[in-house]
This record gives sequence, structure tokens and C-alpha cells, in this order.
Amino acid sequence: MYTETSSSDHAFSIPTSQNYQICGILNAPSAELPTVKAQSKLIIIPVLKESDLYIHSTQSQRKFYNQNGYDVLRLALSHSDHKARDFKDITLGHMAADIRRACDVLRADYGHIYIAAHGFAAFATALANADTDGQSLSEPCFTPYENFVESGYGYNRALDIYQSLSNPVDYLNPRLVESCKLFDLESCRSMIQSIDRPTQFVWAENGLGSNISALYKAHLYTHAQSLTIKGADHHFNNANSIERAAIQSLEWFTYCGYMYDLSALQAQSATGSAQYTAPQSSATYTVN
Repeated sequence: MYTETSSSDHAFSIPTSQNYQICGILNAPSAELPTVKAQSKLIIIPVLKESDLYIHSTQSQRKFYNQNGYDVLRLALSHSDHKARDFKDITLGHMAADIRRACDVLRADYGHIYIAAHGFAAFATALANADTDGQSLSEPCFTPYENFVESGYGYNRALDIYQSLSNPVDYLNPRLVESCKLFDLESCRSMIQSIDRPTQFVWAENGLGSNISALYKAHLYTHAQSLTIKGADHHFNNANSIERAAIQSLEWFTYCGYMYDLSALQAQSATGSAQYTAPQSSATYTVN
């Protein structure tokens, strides 16, 4: 499943039913390959493109989670490997299916699996509703997309891509955009209502939260937490905001793991089998 490529990074791949490979990089808290145990903990960080595996925000999260005892899988939902799905071909459906597939395969090796995702990867994570013990969605982008230009992207006909109006190096492929456009208000509401994993929403003070968070709060039924990182932009590139967001995500994962273990013990004591039901509550606050 993985091969060593350096003292700390381990190339990772999972086959899909469509004969693709989902590729990524696995890091253990130490430089050695992970020693998988029943109570091992894994955080998956899904990203759109292979290059996103190496950007500051992804690397910063990976190092922080490793330092706190978690294995970390940075998972590229498109990749240059000839067996992987090319960026121009990915859609929200493909991304969600690949996230589900990764969690299903890894569940045999890990007692606790969490997802920390941002932007469109957070959109795909919400759509996937994969087998995790908790998820942290930073600035998730799903919202009614009847007018995609208003979401911050414009079509570049010469390059056949949708470029960010604020950051031209940030771009999306037309197939992904078309899959986003399928999500009208009713579809978004149905997707949010279907989420049954403990979910944390991390908003940037200068990001998308003011426009989208009400949609989550109105229709989310599962155990959830909503917080805002003060001074952060959408990409969490300023004022150490990605580090502050990672701290909050780790606290959420620790809480989810504790609640899972506690519920499993209580269910096992009562029935002889473990079953987890997330409590129904919510919290909203701002992180300075």
C-alpha cells in the first residue's frame, strides 16, 4: 500500500473500483513507517491537486498533527501518476467517492480516522459522509452555485479553466465547476441534512463564513461545532491562522475520540457490542 520515498514521507496509493489509483503521502509521528495498532489514530488531509500536498498550509497541519501523535495522510484527489485521475477530469462526485474509498480501506488499520479539509475538498468531504470518527471542515465551499461567477471564479477561455478573481494561480477545471453548479439550494440542504459524522466548521473572519454558515446551522442535524478564526483569510495564509485552526481541529478530534470511546464502552457494557451515537449539541465562538 505504501513505499518509502524519504526518511519521513511515504508514498501511498489505494486502488479504486474504476481502475484508478488514489495517491498521497503518509507520515507517521516518527521517521519510521507506521506501526498499525487497533487504537492507531489517522488524520486525512484531502487536497484537490498534487501540488497542494506541499503548500505551507498542508505541510503546517501535517507537522502539527504528527507532533501530537497522529499519523497523517495527505491525499491528492488528482495526481500526475499515470494511474491516477487527472485534474482536468475530477468532479465533486469523483472526489467524494475517493474519500469514502480511502476511509473504507484504512478502517481496517486504524481505530480512529479523522478528516481535516479545506475549501472544495471540504465540500467533497461533506458530500462523502465517509466512515470517520469526526471531521473538521475549514471554509467549506458548498453553497448554491446557480451563478458560479459570484462565487469568486471566472472562466478563462484561452486556458479552459476557471480562475479565482482574487488569485489567478488558484483555478478549477470546467468539469468540477459543472458538478458544483448541480448544487442548488435544495441539493445543498439535503446534503447538509444527510451528514451524520461529528462535524466542526472552521470559518475565517475574512472568508466565506458570513455568507454560508447560516445554511449549515439551519439544516445540520449531527453533533457540530462552529468557530471563527479571527484575522484569517479564506486560505488561512495570514497571522498564523492555519496554526490556530489546526489547534482547534485537534481539540475537536480529541473530543470526538473521547466521546467515541466512552460511547463504545457504555454500549458494550449494556449490550455486549459497541455502537456510537453522536450527541445533539452545538457551539459557536471566535478564536483570537
